[in-house]
Amino acid sequence: MEKRLADYRAKKAREAKLDEMKAKTKTFFTGLWRSRQKASPEEEALAPPEEVEDVAELVEDASSVCSDDENVRCCSVVDLLYYLLWVVLWAILYWIFIELQFGTVFLISSGIVFMFVNTRTSPKRTGEVSAYSVFNKNCESIDGTLKAEQFEREIRYGHTAVK
Repeated sequence: MEKRLADYRAKKAREAKLDEMKAKTKTFFTGLWRSRQKASPEEEALAPPEEVEDVAELVEDASSVCSDDENVRCCSVVDLLYYLLWVVLWAILYWIFIELQFGTVFLISSGIVFMFVNTRTSPKRTGEVSAYSVFNKNCESIDGTLKAEQFEREIRYGHTAVK
């Protein structure tokens, strides 16, 4: 029974990796200049649910997914390869534009596009704090912010007076 369960989990993990790679490939070819975002709640609601043969399997899968975040990593090899391909594509296009004597125009345009693509336009997530304290609950500032009170204490009593 344990062997079948391990085989089932390995099969599901392979299918999840394959689905992830398919989704990344699809977003790569469909939206070259769009930023990658998660599916909207409406799209997730329209997605067909996966069929589960046994309730016990569903409980096992849920417990394995909801366990500790020991498998969470910053960047996977696929992500690094994805970004490397973008950098190589940009370098090739830059070289072509230099040959056409429009290198500066391409450099400035690509900088503007880079800023636009990396600007988040989605709403703030629940519980997420803003870098601007006036937008936070009770005007709480984030760690590392220099406040007027702290600056005044440092001027009057020296840097050792600050907590």
